Amino acid sequence: MAKKKKNKIKKTNEERILDQHNIPYEEYSFEFLKRGASAFAEAEEQGIEPNSILKTIVLNANKDPKDYLVVCLSLLHEIDLKLIARQLGKKQVHLADNKNLINITGYVHGENTPIGISFKTDFPIYFDERIQDFTEVSVSAGKIGRSVRLNREALVELVKGEYIQVAK
Repeated sequence: MAKKKKNKIKKTNEERILDQHNIPYEEYSFEFLKRGASAFAEAEEQGIEPNSILKTIVLNANKDPKDYLVVCLSLLHEIDLKLIARQLGKKQVHLADNKNLINITGYVHGENTPIGISFKTDFPIYFDERIQDFTEVSVSAGKIGRSVRLNREALVELVKGEYIQVAK
């Protein structure tokens, strides 16, 4: 007799980390890179405020190949690199090279997540202070199109994050 195949989606490493730390989350699938604004409409239909969906930006400070940091902010907001550099006492910060992200964080563009990065590297992780208005936020689950929605404070505490101003 043949065994039944289960149509269960395999958990990502990030979801396993959340499970190990007893942090509840919900899985979501959003195709922001492919669908753009229509993905935001889909999120709103599911009762999710688009400003609470975060992107994870990897920055390089002072052109030092060992000085990286991570900033998480709403998909709808922009980042002010000069402001971030001033706040963190860096001469300058630049976007990390997208072509080299896999070597820097272990993720390709679109998969970066504060959860995985915090467990794979010692990069400091910062969150846009504006997300403090939300009880829950969504971040990448370490796979393109896959997100987890969880308690904001639990996420910040898990990754030892700090809040900063990322734009004026």
